[in-house]
Amino acid sequence: MRIALVATYTHPFALGLRYISSYLKTTGHDVVMLFMSSRRDTARADYGPALLEDFVARLRDCDLIGLSLMTNNFHRARALTDQIRRAGLRAPIIWGGVHPTVAPDECLELTDVVCVGEGEEALLQLAERLESGGDPTATAGLWFRPGGPMGNRAAVRNRPGPLETQLDDLPFPDYELETHWVAAPDGLTAARPENLRGALHTLRVITARGCPYRCAFCNNAALRKVHADLRPWVRMRSLNNVLAEVRRARTCFPSIQTVNFVDDLFLVRKEEELDEFADRYNAEVGLPLQLDAFPNTVTDRKVRALARLPIELVSMGIESASNDTLRNIYDRPTAPARIAEAIEAFARHRLRTEYHYIVSNPYEPQANVIETMRFIASHHRGPAVLRVFPLMFYPGTPLYERARADGLIGIRDDAAYDFMGTGALQFARHDYLAVWLRLVLNLRNWGVPVPVCHRVVDFATHRLVRKVLDRRWFCPAVFVTYQVLRKLARNFVYQPFVRPLKYLRRGPRRRTARAAQRWTLPPGNPAAARRRTPAARISASCGATGMSAVPPC
Repeated sequence: MRIALVATYTHPFALGLRYISSYLKTTGHDVVMLFMSSRRDTARADYGPALLEDFVARLRDCDLIGLSLMTNNFHRARALTDQIRRAGLRAPIIWGGVHPTVAPDECLELTDVVCVGEGEEALLQLAERLESGGDPTATAGLWFRPGGPMGNRAAVRNRPGPLETQLDDLPFPDYELETHWVAAPDGLTAARPENLRGALHTLRVITARGCPYRCAFCNNAALRKVHADLRPWVRMRSLNNVLAEVRRARTCFPSIQTVNFVDDLFLVRKEEELDEFADRYNAEVGLPLQLDAFPNTVTDRKVRALARLPIELVSMGIESASNDTLRNIYDRPTAPARIAEAIEAFARHRLRTEYHYIVSNPYEPQANVIETMRFIASHHRGPAVLRVFPLMFYPGTPLYERARADGLIGIRDDAAYDFMGTGALQFARHDYLAVWLRLVLNLRNWGVPVPVCHRVVDFATHRLVRKVLDRRWFCPAVFVTYQVLRKLARNFVYQPFVRPLKYLRRGPRRRTARAAQRWTLPPGNPAAARRRTPAARISASCGATGMSAVPPC
């Protein structure tokens, strides 16, 4: 069967979709991937007429069309689905990914099929049943709209199938560039390392599925609810499997300069395992490494192991330093003292870090925000990369359900659909204290002494100062000033001076399009493919379906 998988994300990374493609290809299906990305971080469907015309043309001979999306890609996925329908294509359309999993009813109004949960086996069974004339509506994990192309009169809502527990047995994600196409202003162009916006310069790797925590703002809490009766939720890949993926990708694509472990769970592993990993990674890979950390998983011995690695960045979500906010609003079992210890450990071992905070939370008392500001003034250690996000109510999360019950939002939080997770517009949604929190964070990042930062907090929270500044005009005025200064700094400092130095330090990109080996994997039947050992799959010469498994489709 010929299957098209469409990534609606603004960046052509789409790890989940690459896993699906790999799984389908290993079992003998003809799969093409279309990365409908953008040159900007935008939730809008900014596709031009020429691109949409080429997009439809490449789908005309497909038997099944799958789109992958998160909440802030909803508008893009809807626009592409509407374009397919207007063109009269008859292939069934299936939506998958995080958003269809947590908001399947909303998605079922717009597409033929919704994948709820992990998608490898669900997509394979759907393709097999469509090909053999079986009943596709009996596929676990799939919902079908009434009156759709599958012939069902009423809506069908199947429970998710079993979770994949043997992650090492799954094929690595698909990087077969010969079957991939990337959006450009005048149409889709053949994928190359140079036009994948860093996807083959920084290799993104998922080392585990699931998360042991249930933070009230996080999609993981919604995903756990969908899979409530399925165990185990947290599943890890072996170090052998992770390192095999990195080695193989590096062999096939000399353009890869950095490795990024994108899940939060790598430091869940035991200290002895991380010591072993440090030795092996240095010997077998040696590339700069980025990874994420949860404060509860950080210990001094683990950080010592990281310090032996060529660490480029460690990202850690702090979110708040108020014990009340963490425990009673975010359901996040992290003591502020533990956060302070993690920050101190990273600073002591001189690791480059990135810290995340959540602001503008209508449920958070102002006293709690001020408590976080005091924590930052006392404990933040710079320099670090800083990320400050206004709270968004993502569908299915506990805070979303609470906000709906309290009337703070309607059926949806429009901001979660209309804004990306990063960008200057996020700053525009800050409230008064969020602006000052960001300022104190930056002051400590620049090395301003602790007492001075506390005096800034005193000033910002003084009754008379708040009476003058805490007005509707304050945040827009700060945002406009920030935008002007940011543009000036970018045009007159970063572009002429900093950027050239970064390129000199990084060195010229290798001519990777010609240097990369082809990804090929011999087709096989589904049963045989599932029986193949990880070693057998890895040995297939840079096979298209050789790079590994993870999240929903």
